[in-house]
Amino acid sequence: MPVGAAPAPAPAADGRKPPLLILATPDWDGTYMKSTVALAGELAAHYQVLYVEHPPTHLSTARDVAAGRKPPSEIVRRAPRVRRVQARCGTSVDVLTPPSVWPLNRLPRRLYEPVLARNARRVRDAVQPWLDRLGMQSPLVLNALNPHYGVALADAFDEVGRVYYCYDEVRARDWNGRHGGRMEERYLEMVGAAIGSSPALHARLKTQTETAFLVPNGVDFSLFHRAFPAGAPTGQAPTAGGESGPSPCFGYVGSLDERVDYRLLHRLAERRPDAHLRLVGRIVDPQARALERHPNVTLTGPKSPDDLPAELRAMDVGLIPFVRDAFTRCIYPLKANEYLAAGLPVVSTAFADLSLLQPVVTVAQTAGQFLEAVREVLRPHQTSGAERRRRARVAASNRWSVRAEKVRAVLERV
Repeated sequence: MPVGAAPAPAPAADGRKPPLLILATPDWDGTYMKSTVALAGELAAHYQVLYVEHPPTHLSTARDVAAGRKPPSEIVRRAPRVRRVQARCGTSVDVLTPPSVWPLNRLPRRLYEPVLARNARRVRDAVQPWLDRLGMQSPLVLNALNPHYGVALADAFDEVGRVYYCYDEVRARDWNGRHGGRMEERYLEMVGAAIGSSPALHARLKTQTETAFLVPNGVDFSLFHRAFPAGAPTGQAPTAGGESGPSPCFGYVGSLDERVDYRLLHRLAERRPDAHLRLVGRIVDPQARALERHPNVTLTGPKSPDDLPAELRAMDVGLIPFVRDAFTRCIYPLKANEYLAAGLPVVSTAFADLSLLQPVVTVAQTAGQFLEAVREVLRPHQTSGAERRRRARVAASNRWSVRAEKVRAVLERV
Protein backbone atom coordinates (compact mmCIF):
# COMPACT_ATOMS: atom_id res chain seq x y z
CA MET A 1 0.00 0.00 0.00
CA PRO A 2 1.67 3.16 -1.13
CA VAL A 3 2.11 6.03 1.28
CA GLY A 4 1.65 9.68 0.45
CA ALA A 5 3.82 12.63 1.39
CA ALA A 6 4.62 13.05 5.05
CA PRO A 7 3.93 16.08 7.18
CA ALA A 8 7.00 17.82 8.57
CA PRO A 9 8.22 16.07 11.74
CA ALA A 10 7.58 18.00 14.92
CA PRO A 11 10.82 19.70 16.01
CA ALA A 12 12.23 19.23 19.49
CA ALA A 13 11.49 21.85 22.15
CA ASP A 14 14.83 23.55 21.44
CA GLY A 15 14.13 23.68 17.69
CA ARG A 16 16.38 20.78 16.72
CA LYS A 17 15.35 18.04 14.35
CA PRO A 18 13.69 15.00 15.95
CA PRO A 19 16.13 12.12 16.61
CA LEU A 20 16.25 9.08 14.34
CA LEU A 21 18.38 6.07 15.30
CA ILE A 22 19.08 3.74 12.36
CA LEU A 23 20.18 0.23 13.34
CA ALA A 24 21.65 -0.80 10.02
CA THR A 25 23.04 -3.94 8.43
CA PRO A 26 25.27 -2.37 5.74
CA ASP A 27 28.35 -0.32 6.58
CA TRP A 28 28.18 3.28 5.44
CA ASP A 29 31.25 3.12 3.19
CA GLY A 30 31.84 0.77 0.29
CA THR A 31 32.08 0.45 -3.47
CA TYR A 32 28.42 -0.21 -4.21
CA MET A 33 25.14 1.67 -3.78
CA LYS A 34 23.13 0.83 -0.64
CA SER A 35 19.47 1.65 -0.15
CA THR A 36 19.79 2.13 3.63
CA VAL A 37 22.65 4.61 3.19
CA ALA A 38 20.79 6.54 0.49
CA LEU A 39 17.62 6.77 2.58
CA ALA A 40 19.57 7.79 5.70
CA GLY A 41 21.10 10.70 3.81
CA GLU A 42 17.72 11.88 2.53
CA LEU A 43 16.05 11.47 5.93
CA ALA A 44 18.79 13.57 7.52
CA ALA A 45 17.14 16.60 5.92
CA HIS A 46 14.29 16.15 8.40
CA TYR A 47 15.80 14.19 11.30
CA GLN A 48 18.95 14.18 13.38
CA VAL A 49 20.33 10.80 12.30
CA LEU A 50 22.68 8.45 14.13
CA TYR A 51 23.51 5.60 11.77
CA VAL A 52 24.74 2.51 13.65
CA GLU A 53 26.58 0.00 11.48
CA HIS A 54 26.20 -3.71 12.11
CA PRO A 55 28.82 -4.65 14.71
CA PRO A 56 31.81 -6.52 13.27
CA THR A 57 32.59 -9.89 14.84
CA HIS A 58 35.86 -10.79 16.54
CA LEU A 59 36.41 -13.30 13.73
CA SER A 60 35.83 -10.84 10.87
CA THR A 61 38.00 -8.24 12.60
CA ALA A 62 40.85 -10.73 13.00
CA ARG A 63 40.60 -11.61 9.30
CA ASP A 64 40.69 -7.94 8.31
CA VAL A 65 43.72 -7.32 10.52
CA ALA A 66 45.51 -10.36 9.07
CA ALA A 67 44.79 -9.12 5.54
CA GLY A 68 46.00 -5.61 6.35
CA ARG A 69 42.57 -4.03 5.91
CA LYS A 70 42.42 -2.89 9.55
CA PRO A 71 45.09 -1.94 12.12
CA PRO A 72 45.88 -4.41 14.95
CA SER A 73 44.33 -1.98 17.45
CA GLU A 74 40.90 -2.96 16.10
CA ILE A 75 41.19 -6.35 17.81
CA VAL A 76 41.14 -4.80 21.30
CA ARG A 77 39.03 -1.71 20.54
CA ARG A 78 36.29 -1.30 23.14
CA ALA A 79 34.97 2.16 22.32
CA PRO A 80 32.82 2.93 19.29
CA ARG A 81 34.19 4.89 16.37
CA VAL A 82 31.96 7.82 15.46
CA ARG A 83 32.39 10.13 12.51
CA ARG A 84 30.29 12.79 10.88
CA VAL A 85 29.95 12.19 7.15
CA GLN A 86 28.36 14.05 4.30
CA ALA A 87 25.79 12.04 2.42
CA ARG A 88 25.70 12.14 -1.37
CA CYS A 89 22.61 14.36 -1.19
CA GLY A 90 24.54 16.93 0.90
CA THR A 91 23.16 16.29 4.38
CA SER A 92 25.24 15.36 7.44
CA VAL A 93 24.93 12.03 9.26
CA ASP A 94 26.69 10.73 12.37
CA VAL A 95 27.93 7.18 11.73
CA LEU A 96 28.82 4.88 14.62
CA THR A 97 30.85 1.67 14.27
CA PRO A 98 30.43 -0.52 17.37
CA PRO A 99 33.33 -2.53 18.80
CA SER A 100 33.63 -6.18 17.80
CA VAL A 101 31.22 -8.79 19.17
CA TRP A 102 31.05 -12.58 19.19
CA PRO A 103 29.88 -14.30 15.97
CA LEU A 104 26.48 -15.89 16.55
CA ASN A 105 24.51 -16.58 13.38
CA ARG A 106 25.70 -20.18 13.05
CA LEU A 107 25.29 -21.03 16.74
CA PRO A 108 22.65 -23.52 17.92
CA ARG A 109 19.65 -21.85 19.50
CA ARG A 110 20.64 -22.68 23.10
CA LEU A 111 23.90 -20.71 22.61
CA TYR A 112 22.52 -18.11 20.22
CA GLU A 113 20.20 -16.43 22.72
CA PRO A 114 22.78 -15.75 25.49
CA VAL A 115 25.47 -14.67 23.01
CA LEU A 116 23.02 -12.30 21.30
CA ALA A 117 22.09 -10.81 24.68
CA ARG A 118 25.77 -10.26 25.50
CA ASN A 119 26.45 -8.70 22.10
CA ALA A 120 23.42 -6.46 22.44
CA ARG A 121 24.66 -5.10 25.77
CA ARG A 122 27.96 -4.25 24.10
CA VAL A 123 26.16 -2.41 21.30
CA ARG A 124 23.85 -0.62 23.75
CA ASP A 125 26.81 0.51 25.85
CA ALA A 126 28.45 1.88 22.71
CA VAL A 127 25.39 3.69 21.37
CA GLN A 128 23.71 5.19 24.44
CA PRO A 129 26.56 7.56 25.44
CA TRP A 130 26.54 8.97 21.93
CA LEU A 131 22.79 9.45 21.98
CA ASP A 132 23.31 11.40 25.20
CA ARG A 133 26.22 13.37 23.77
CA LEU A 134 24.22 14.28 20.67
CA GLY A 135 21.14 15.17 22.70
CA MET A 136 19.06 12.44 21.03
CA GLN A 137 16.65 11.50 23.80
CA SER A 138 13.82 9.04 23.04
CA PRO A 139 14.64 8.53 19.37
CA LEU A 140 12.54 6.87 16.73
CA VAL A 141 14.25 3.63 15.64
CA LEU A 142 14.48 2.54 12.00
CA ASN A 143 15.82 -1.01 11.85
CA ALA A 144 17.29 -2.00 8.47
CA LEU A 145 17.15 -5.79 8.03
CA ASN A 146 18.58 -6.35 11.51
CA PRO A 147 15.86 -8.22 13.42
CA HIS A 148 18.41 -9.97 15.67
CA TYR A 149 19.51 -6.74 17.34
CA GLY A 150 16.05 -5.25 16.86
CA VAL A 151 14.62 -7.83 19.27
CA ALA A 152 17.59 -7.74 21.66
CA LEU A 153 17.65 -3.92 21.84
CA ALA A 154 13.89 -3.29 21.99
CA ASP A 155 13.29 -0.52 24.58
CA ALA A 156 17.03 -0.20 25.22
CA PHE A 157 17.07 3.44 24.07
CA ASP A 158 13.70 4.60 25.43
CA GLU A 159 12.57 4.88 21.83
CA VAL A 160 9.23 6.45 20.94
CA GLY A 161 8.58 3.93 18.17
CA ARG A 162 10.13 1.31 15.89
CA VAL A 163 9.91 0.71 12.13
CA TYR A 164 11.36 -2.32 10.32
CA TYR A 165 12.88 -1.79 6.86
CA CYS A 166 13.09 -5.11 5.00
CA TYR A 167 15.08 -4.93 1.76
CA ASP A 168 16.14 -8.60 1.41
CA GLU A 169 14.75 -12.03 2.28
CA VAL A 170 16.40 -12.86 5.62
CA ARG A 171 15.42 -16.53 5.39
CA ALA A 172 17.30 -17.10 2.13
CA ARG A 173 20.77 -15.91 3.13
CA ASP A 174 23.26 -18.37 4.57
CA TRP A 175 24.77 -15.85 6.98
CA ASN A 176 21.53 -15.22 8.87
CA GLY A 177 19.06 -17.82 7.62
CA ARG A 178 19.41 -20.05 10.67
CA HIS A 179 17.84 -17.54 13.06
CA GLY A 180 16.78 -14.65 10.81
CA GLY A 181 13.23 -15.75 10.03
CA ARG A 182 12.36 -16.54 13.63
CA MET A 183 13.83 -13.27 14.90
CA GLU A 184 12.06 -11.30 12.18
CA GLU A 185 8.71 -12.78 13.22
CA ARG A 186 9.38 -11.75 16.81
CA TYR A 187 10.48 -8.26 15.82
CA LEU A 188 7.42 -7.65 13.65
CA GLU A 189 5.33 -7.99 16.81
CA MET A 190 7.34 -5.17 18.38
CA VAL A 191 7.25 -2.56 15.60
CA GLY A 192 4.72 0.06 14.67
CA ALA A 193 5.17 -0.51 10.93
CA ALA A 194 7.16 -2.51 8.40
CA ILE A 195 8.45 -1.42 4.98
CA GLY A 196 9.19 -3.84 2.12
CA SER A 197 11.40 -2.75 -0.77
CA SER A 198 9.88 -5.11 -3.35
CA PRO A 199 6.37 -6.38 -4.16
CA ALA A 200 7.30 -9.88 -2.93
CA LEU A 201 8.64 -8.63 0.40
CA HIS A 202 5.65 -6.36 0.84
CA ALA A 203 3.25 -9.22 0.13
CA ARG A 204 4.96 -11.39 2.74
CA LEU A 205 5.05 -8.63 5.35
CA LYS A 206 1.32 -8.02 4.84
CA THR A 207 0.64 -11.59 5.99
CA GLN A 208 2.59 -10.92 9.19
CA THR A 209 1.53 -7.40 10.16
CA GLU A 210 -1.36 -5.09 9.34
CA THR A 211 0.96 -2.07 8.97
CA ALA A 212 3.10 -3.08 5.99
CA PHE A 213 4.06 -0.58 3.30
CA LEU A 214 5.77 -0.81 -0.09
CA VAL A 215 8.66 1.57 -0.76
CA PRO A 216 10.72 0.31 -3.72
CA ASN A 217 14.39 1.10 -4.16
CA GLY A 218 15.33 4.39 -5.77
CA VAL A 219 18.21 5.96 -7.65
CA ASP A 220 20.77 8.74 -7.27
CA PHE A 221 19.41 10.32 -10.43
CA SER A 222 21.81 13.26 -10.62
CA LEU A 223 24.77 10.85 -10.49
CA PHE A 224 23.62 8.31 -13.07
CA HIS A 225 22.03 10.85 -15.41
CA ARG A 226 25.57 12.08 -16.08
CA ALA A 227 25.80 9.08 -18.40
CA PHE A 228 22.85 10.28 -20.50
CA PRO A 229 24.15 10.87 -24.04
CA ALA A 230 23.84 14.33 -25.49
CA GLY A 231 23.37 12.98 -29.02
CA ALA A 232 23.42 9.55 -30.62
CA PRO A 233 23.77 6.28 -28.71
CA THR A 234 26.98 5.92 -26.75
CA GLY A 235 28.38 3.03 -28.79
CA GLN A 236 28.67 2.80 -32.57
CA ALA A 237 26.12 4.61 -34.67
CA PRO A 238 23.12 2.48 -35.72
CA THR A 239 23.56 0.70 -39.01
CA ALA A 240 21.03 0.07 -41.75
CA GLY A 241 20.37 -3.35 -40.25
CA GLY A 242 18.94 -1.74 -37.14
CA GLU A 243 21.59 -2.73 -34.58
CA SER A 244 24.46 -0.75 -33.20
CA GLY A 245 27.68 -1.02 -35.20
CA PRO A 246 30.07 -3.96 -35.19
CA SER A 247 30.72 -3.99 -31.45
CA PRO A 248 27.74 -3.14 -29.23
CA CYS A 249 28.44 -3.23 -25.51
CA PHE A 250 26.19 -5.24 -23.18
CA GLY A 251 26.88 -4.10 -19.62
CA TYR A 252 26.21 -5.25 -16.09
CA VAL A 253 26.86 -3.15 -12.98
CA GLY A 254 26.67 -4.95 -9.63
CA SER A 255 28.25 -7.65 -7.54
CA LEU A 256 29.15 -10.83 -9.37
CA ASP A 257 27.74 -13.14 -6.73
CA GLU A 258 25.36 -16.08 -6.42
CA ARG A 259 22.48 -14.05 -7.86
CA VAL A 260 23.98 -14.02 -11.35
CA ASP A 261 23.04 -16.58 -14.02
CA TYR A 262 26.53 -17.44 -15.27
CA ARG A 263 25.30 -20.04 -17.77
CA LEU A 264 23.25 -17.31 -19.43
CA LEU A 265 26.24 -14.95 -19.63
CA HIS A 266 28.41 -17.70 -21.12
CA ARG A 267 25.72 -18.32 -23.72
CA LEU A 268 25.43 -14.60 -24.49
CA ALA A 269 29.19 -14.28 -24.95
CA GLU A 270 29.27 -17.31 -27.26
CA ARG A 271 26.22 -16.40 -29.34
CA ARG A 272 27.26 -12.75 -29.73
CA PRO A 273 30.99 -12.77 -30.58
CA ASP A 274 30.36 -9.42 -32.30
CA ALA A 275 29.42 -7.83 -28.95
CA HIS A 276 31.46 -6.80 -25.92
CA LEU A 277 30.21 -8.00 -22.52
CA ARG A 278 31.44 -5.66 -19.76
CA LEU A 279 30.80 -6.69 -16.13
CA VAL A 280 31.45 -4.00 -13.51
CA GLY A 281 31.48 -4.93 -9.82
CA ARG A 282 32.91 -6.96 -6.97
CA ILE A 283 33.83 -10.51 -7.87
CA VAL A 284 32.28 -12.61 -5.09
CA ASP A 285 31.44 -15.90 -6.81
CA PRO A 286 34.42 -17.83 -8.28
CA GLN A 287 32.19 -18.77 -11.24
CA ALA A 288 32.57 -15.22 -12.52
CA ARG A 289 36.26 -15.74 -13.34
CA ALA A 290 35.39 -18.48 -15.85
CA LEU A 291 33.76 -15.82 -18.05
CA GLU A 292 37.20 -14.37 -18.78
CA ARG A 293 37.92 -17.26 -21.13
CA HIS A 294 35.74 -15.47 -23.68
CA PRO A 295 37.73 -12.86 -25.60
CA ASN A 296 34.73 -10.52 -25.68
CA VAL A 297 34.19 -10.44 -21.88
CA THR A 298 35.76 -7.91 -19.50
CA LEU A 299 35.56 -8.08 -15.70
CA THR A 300 36.55 -4.67 -14.34
CA GLY A 301 36.29 -5.37 -10.61
CA PRO A 302 34.62 -2.86 -8.27
CA LYS A 303 34.28 0.79 -9.20
CA SER A 304 33.43 3.75 -6.99
CA PRO A 305 29.97 5.26 -7.50
CA ASP A 306 31.51 8.34 -9.10
CA ASP A 307 33.17 6.12 -11.74
CA LEU A 308 29.94 4.40 -12.75
CA PRO A 309 28.55 7.08 -15.10
CA ALA A 310 31.61 6.69 -17.32
CA GLU A 311 31.03 2.93 -17.37
CA LEU A 312 27.37 3.33 -18.30
CA ARG A 313 28.24 5.84 -21.01
CA ALA A 314 30.21 3.10 -22.77
CA MET A 315 27.31 0.65 -22.72
CA ASP A 316 24.50 0.15 -25.22
CA VAL A 317 22.31 -2.16 -23.09
CA GLY A 318 22.00 -2.63 -19.33
CA LEU A 319 21.63 -6.26 -18.23
CA ILE A 320 20.06 -7.80 -15.10
CA PRO A 321 20.93 -11.52 -15.60
CA PHE A 322 19.74 -12.96 -12.27
CA VAL A 323 18.72 -16.52 -11.49
CA ARG A 324 15.29 -17.06 -9.96
CA ASP A 325 15.40 -18.43 -6.42
CA ALA A 326 14.05 -17.74 -2.94
CA PHE A 327 16.41 -14.79 -2.51
CA THR A 328 16.22 -13.04 -5.88
CA ARG A 329 12.42 -13.28 -6.10
CA CYS A 330 12.32 -10.64 -3.36
CA ILE A 331 14.64 -8.17 -5.09
CA TYR A 332 13.70 -4.81 -6.59
CA PRO A 333 16.99 -4.18 -8.44
CA LEU A 334 18.77 -0.91 -7.75
CA LYS A 335 20.59 -1.16 -11.07
CA ALA A 336 17.37 -0.96 -13.10
CA ASN A 337 16.79 2.72 -12.33
CA GLU A 338 20.53 3.42 -12.63
CA TYR A 339 20.51 2.10 -16.21
CA LEU A 340 17.29 4.00 -16.95
CA ALA A 341 18.73 7.27 -15.63
CA ALA A 342 21.45 6.88 -18.26
CA GLY A 343 18.77 6.31 -20.93
CA LEU A 344 19.86 2.73 -21.55
CA PRO A 345 17.48 0.00 -22.70
CA VAL A 346 17.30 -2.67 -19.99
CA VAL A 347 16.94 -6.44 -20.45
CA SER A 348 16.26 -8.62 -17.40
CA THR A 349 15.51 -12.23 -16.61
CA ALA A 350 12.16 -12.95 -14.97
CA PHE A 351 13.66 -13.46 -11.52
CA ALA A 352 11.08 -11.39 -9.61
CA ASP A 353 7.92 -9.33 -9.92
CA LEU A 354 9.17 -6.43 -12.04
CA SER A 355 5.73 -5.09 -12.93
CA LEU A 356 6.62 -1.66 -11.51
CA LEU A 357 9.38 -1.40 -14.12
CA GLN A 358 7.96 -3.45 -16.98
CA PRO A 359 6.86 -0.49 -19.17
CA VAL A 360 10.54 0.44 -19.64
CA VAL A 361 12.33 -2.84 -18.86
CA THR A 362 12.23 -5.88 -21.16
CA VAL A 363 11.69 -9.03 -19.07
CA ALA A 364 12.68 -12.32 -20.71
CA GLN A 365 11.11 -15.56 -19.50
CA THR A 366 13.70 -17.87 -21.08
CA ALA A 367 17.36 -17.77 -22.11
CA GLY A 368 16.31 -17.71 -25.75
CA GLN A 369 14.06 -14.71 -25.16
CA PHE A 370 16.88 -12.97 -23.31
CA LEU A 371 19.25 -13.38 -26.28
CA GLU A 372 16.59 -12.14 -28.67
CA ALA A 373 15.75 -9.19 -26.42
CA VAL A 374 19.32 -7.83 -26.38
CA ARG A 375 19.10 -7.81 -30.18
CA GLU A 376 15.69 -6.15 -30.33
CA VAL A 377 16.48 -3.30 -27.94
CA LEU A 378 19.28 -2.14 -30.24
CA ARG A 379 16.90 -1.42 -33.10
CA PRO A 380 16.44 2.26 -34.02
CA HIS A 381 13.05 2.74 -32.36
CA GLN A 382 14.57 1.58 -29.05
CA THR A 383 17.72 3.70 -29.28
CA SER A 384 16.00 6.93 -30.30
CA GLY A 385 16.35 10.07 -28.25
CA ALA A 386 12.65 9.97 -27.39
CA GLU A 387 12.94 6.47 -25.90
CA ARG A 388 16.04 7.41 -23.95
CA ARG A 389 14.27 10.45 -22.50
CA ARG A 390 11.24 8.31 -21.59
CA ARG A 391 13.45 5.94 -19.62
CA ALA A 392 15.18 8.82 -17.87
CA ARG A 393 11.82 10.32 -16.86
CA VAL A 394 10.86 7.04 -15.20
CA ALA A 395 14.13 7.00 -13.27
CA ALA A 396 13.68 10.64 -12.25
CA SER A 397 10.32 9.78 -10.71
CA ASN A 398 12.08 7.13 -8.61
CA ARG A 399 14.74 9.36 -7.03
CA TRP A 400 15.80 8.56 -3.47
CA SER A 401 14.28 11.84 -2.33
CA VAL A 402 10.88 10.59 -3.55
CA ARG A 403 11.37 7.23 -1.82
CA ALA A 404 12.49 8.93 1.39
CA GLU A 405 9.27 10.94 1.51
CA LYS A 406 7.32 7.67 1.55
CA VAL A 407 9.56 6.30 4.31
CA ARG A 408 9.09 9.52 6.27
CA ALA A 409 5.33 9.17 5.96
CA VAL A 410 5.61 5.74 7.61
CA LEU A 411 7.87 7.12 10.34
CA GLU A 412 5.39 9.90 11.07
CA ARG A 413 2.54 7.37 11.42
CA VAL A 414 4.56 5.61 14.12
